[in-house]
Amino acid sequence: MHLFEPLRLKFSKPDWARNPEFGLLDTVLEQHPELIKVAAEDVLRGCVQSEFGRQDMPSVEQIVRAAIYKEIKGLDYRELEYAQSDSRICEQFVKLDNRHPFSFQVFQKYISKISEESLQQVLVSLNKIAIEEGLEDIQQLRQDSTIVETNIHYPTNNSLVWDCIKDSHRLLTQLSAEVKKMDWRDYTKDAKRTFFKINNTKSGDKRIDLFNKQLITFTKCINQVANAVKKSQVVV
Repeated sequence: MHLFEPLRLKFSKPDWARNPEFGLLDTVLEQHPELIKVAAEDVLRGCVQSEFGRQDMPSVEQIVRAAIYKEIKGLDYRELEYAQSDSRICEQFVKLDNRHPFSFQVFQKYISKISEESLQQVLVSLNKIAIEEGLEDIQQLRQDSTIVETNIHYPTNNSLVWDCIKDSHRLLTQLSAEVKKMDWRDYTKDAKRTFFKINNTKSGDKRIDLFNKQLITFTKCINQVANAVKKSQVVV
């Protein structure tokens, strides 16, 4: 493990010890400067080098580090500007070196130049290095998801059973396309008729009888799917 000694020295400092994730990233970036070069072309695109004027542009390394910090922390550009003064880890990770924090406009100007592909390549490379060094065992995965607002029907027992029957039919249709000579029966027509009868019947006893009938159909559908899955596994 090539990173053990650098990490041991880094974690001996209280700030990094309390933030092992960024301590690890900082060490990896120091040991693998080629990761910074991945985004260098994006950052320097359109920039004109000059010996005159204010030399206050952040380095490519600072921009990439700031982009990684922003991505991991889920910050916007104004929050990233504030974090430079509020967080010692952010200050050290971005390598401000006791200079005045960069404004959010500066970060927005240069970080926005980094293409999605380049940033993804850097993050994937960081993960690969962590796996190779034995720092990640990839046994657990943390994932974020996007929720889309949509209209749904009220989840009654009748509607949920009907949804399951429809999904069973959909799965069987997909499996039948993959597994040849698979015999199965389509129960959706009868189940749909029973579904509407349950909704429109006022008598409680009749509704119970109809729902029990629907449950029998539901069981048949589930059994069909289970048998089809077993058959597909045998074929594979």
